[in-house]
Amino acid sequence: MNFMTITHPTLSISAVLAAMLTFNTSALAGDLHQLDSLSQTEFLALSKDLAATTSTKSIEPAASLGIAGFDVNASTTLTQTQASSAWQTVSGNSMSELVQARLSVSKGLSSKTDVSGFVSKVSSANISAAGVAVKYALIDGNVVMPAVAVRGSYSRMGGVSGMTLNNTGLDLLVSKGFVGFTPYVGVGTVYSQAQATGQADESFRQSKSFAGVSWNMLLLNVSAEYDRTGKNASYGVKAGLRF
Repeated sequence: MNFMTITHPTLSISAVLAAMLTFNTSALAGDLHQLDSLSQTEFLALSKDLAATTSTKSIEPAASLGIAGFDVNASTTLTQTQASSAWQTVSGNSMSELVQARLSVSKGLSSKTDVSGFVSKVSSANISAAGVAVKYALIDGNVVMPAVAVRGSYSRMGGVSGMTLNNTGLDLLVSKGFVGFTPYVGVGTVYSQAQATGQADESFRQSKSFAGVSWNMLLLNVSAEYDRTGKNASYGVKAGLRF
């Protein structure tokens, strides 16, 4: 099996997701508008759905990439929404789930510190996001000990006229490798600030928990993760090159 054989499926997935990111959203039925027609309670509920969708989901274990490490990947995440009546008002659709395509790059800065960035697009609405994260390894992990890390993140929603949303996250991750497979779990919190025309500003905090597994074969990495931010469940898969 040569390098081209390994990377072909990964690059194909990346190309599909990249095309989703550039999809023309000018006539999407799920475009958000008339935010001032929501009650304040509905605006808060909508904002929590959007925060759970656009906050950082790196889909990775705790172990650091190392100073020479690099990860470029494409992922897709499905987030289940809770505010169906608010979505119906602002989009004409209950929008029970939001499917998001994401492109991410991570780089090891030292033996313990990684930095990463992402851009993303929801395929069914005028919602995009971009963000950055820094992960620091508290315990490197070995044959006996698991890896333990903390991760700080910031993301900002875009694409919705008349509304801004910022998310700041802090996570604790634990992972343990087993012959190519690395399961991991984590907990954290996401603090969000939402502003929209015709609405009072909202600031809120949502607890977060997640679990996933990462699989490596030579340079190919495939990962899957379940995330629960507040009341919103998300399911994500990622494929890319990691070394």
